[in-house]
Amino acid sequence: MTNQTLSCSRLALVAGLLAAAFVGADATAGERTPDAASGDASRPYAYRTLDYPGASQTIFWGLDDLGQLAGQYAIAGGTAHAMTYRHGKFEPLAPKELGTDFSAAGGPNDVGTTYGGYADASGVQHGFLIRRGRFETVDFQGHLNSNVDAADAFGKILGVYWDADGVYHGILSHDGHETPIDVDGARDTYPLGMNSEGDSVGYWDADGVVTHGYVRRANGQVATLDVPDAAATAAFAINDRGQVAGYFVDATGAIHGFVKTGQQIQQLDVPGSVATIATSLNNWSSVAGEYIDASGVRHGFVANLK
Repeated sequence: MTNQTLSCSRLALVAGLLAAAFVGADATAGERTPDAASGDASRPYAYRTLDYPGASQTIFWGLDDLGQLAGQYAIAGGTAHAMTYRHGKFEPLAPKELGTDFSAAGGPNDVGTTYGGYADASGVQHGFLIRRGRFETVDFQGHLNSNVDAADAFGKILGVYWDADGVYHGILSHDGHETPIDVDGARDTYPLGMNSEGDSVGYWDADGVVTHGYVRRANGQVATLDVPDAAATAAFAINDRGQVAGYFVDATGAIHGFVKTGQQIQQLDVPGSVATIATSLNNWSSVAGEYIDASGVRHGFVANLK
């Protein structure tokens, strides 16, 4: 999807690459330091395809420790809608509240909260939370478009906003206080995941084209996370063990998922795929996301350690 104001910007990030092959913290995130190294450790995963029934597109944006998932699906190439996968069953998520325009969901978190973004009839995007069965729209103060990319059990919300200029800015919201998150020197800063310790991950870029992953600690310290020799990197998820999942583009333009454990980076490729994007990671090291097959169809997947 190329129209970023009408789509979840996480999906727009992936689509662009495919077309080419805490409260009290400072408003500025801080100095970047290197935080990635390659490793030879092999962590074998068993992969499982999970597709919403009848869908032409299935993407997962969230995975909890019980194996419950949230994401988006589309039928016959149409508009994507938020969905969940719980107890072995797919269901549309809050279709009445989210409407018929674009929507996508992440989570659930440790207390069952789901979150994400949806577009209204005018094309403006709003974030949302569903906690304890109650739907809540989230709009960051004074900004045109909003998206919620993580929420913890204590009410902290990690998200992103963008205005008419199309530049992304991260934001951490808690009890009505909003803290901007902008990586020094970046054009765009896009948070994508957060753990229960308040550490978060995402991507930044200086030119709107080449992306770099980052890890932001709860104290505001930021480290860039670039997979060695990669042309681009994006970090999507961080668990309570400090593992990070995301994807990278190699020198040939191929897209691979990864899990970083300490200083070891494990490449993930769903068998038979031409691209693998890891978007979520739970505390058992299980991973979910999407992969693209040779026909260009986007499928959801879950990968568990053997």
